[in-house]
Amino acid sequence: MVKEINEVQKLQFELMKKATFNLFNGSKVVADLEEHKDLWQGAIMKRDDLIPLRDISDNYWNIDTLYILVEAGKEKALERLVKKWDADEVSWLNSENAHGLLGVGNNEDYSKKVLSIWWD
Repeated sequence: MVKEINEVQKLQFELMKKATFNLFNGSKVVADLEEHKDLWQGAIMKRDDLIPLRDISDNYWNIDTLYILVEAGKEKALERLVKKWDADEVSWLNSENAHGLLGVGNNEDYSKKVLSIWWD
């Protein structure tokens, strides 16, 4: 069964395309994610400050970090895909951080992994 990309995810992808800068090619990243839907459950791109708010009136979506919730067992395949994107840093969130940020606390039964990809 082919996984459909829902409306909220499509909106995230449109914002990612608007954020193309330096070595980040939003259209390529989105196209790769759409082509490899079997590798992930969700993808969002953001930053930890209010710079997007500063730049939104200029029609610029200023974000720098992509977070991908990976399908279990697809970690290596996702890493191979991400290597094509010329990111400055790629790292897995450790379980404690990922669980806290996902709002699942220290639930040992929760096995989801999050890949963080950052561009300067």
